[in-house]
Amino acid sequence: MDTGATIDAFLNGGDPSHTGDREVFRDTLVWAKDQSPAGKAEGHCTVIEASTATTTCTIVTTLQHGTITTEGVGIFVPGATSIAAITGGTGAYEGAKGHATFLFNPAAHSPVTFVLSLR
Repeated sequence: MDTGATIDAFLNGGDPSHTGDREVFRDTLVWAKDQSPAGKAEGHCTVIEASTATTTCTIVTTLQHGTITTEGVGIFVPGATSIAAITGGTGAYEGAKGHATFLFNPAAHSPVTFVLSLR
């Protein structure tokens, strides 16, 4: 689960309603089962359609045994689910393929689920 940004900054104007602006973030992750620390998600998203809160994002998720990199389109409307491609990983996740889903919930935890296969 994504607990929200510890670093969250908009560049190129500072307003998420501006197409072309970029958000840079670092989120803390916790395990859903017991809320214990799981890792962090760091990345950037570029607003591609401000009227629908649609972005393109690259995110590196760091867990205890390696990293998972994802890229995809994010929709930052409360309750929206976004799906991103897993483009690789390091450590235990080297060669990872698959997808990640993210349910945007700005008022609380946002669930993140990875479905992956390793070579």
